[in-house]
Amino acid sequence: MDNETIFINLVKNPDWKPGSNLPVYVGPPNTKYPDKKWRIGAQINGTWYNQAAFPAKDKEGNKIEGGLLIKLEPSKSSKKNDFASTSSSGKDEYTF
Repeated sequence: MDNETIFINLVKNPDWKPGSNLPVYVGPPNTKYPDKKWRIGAQINGTWYNQAAFPAKDKEGNKIEGGLLIKLEPSKSSKKNDFASTSSSGKDEYTF
């Protein structure tokens, strides 16, 4: 894998309901901390991002059947999470 390839894991959001403003897909749960509602983000150039997918819409606001709009947003707690590190196991996973 080259250094320019970015993989983003998404799982179905259990809180999403049709018509809600919540994302359909979110980052996978951080199973290392099951008592928290933390999600595993994506690290890009040393910055942690939260990922989410929403139903895609056309310019008129109509949903595009089967389409997704992927949102990457810098984590607001990124500065606090400087202890986060990438896994050295060869897998595309991150540990906290």
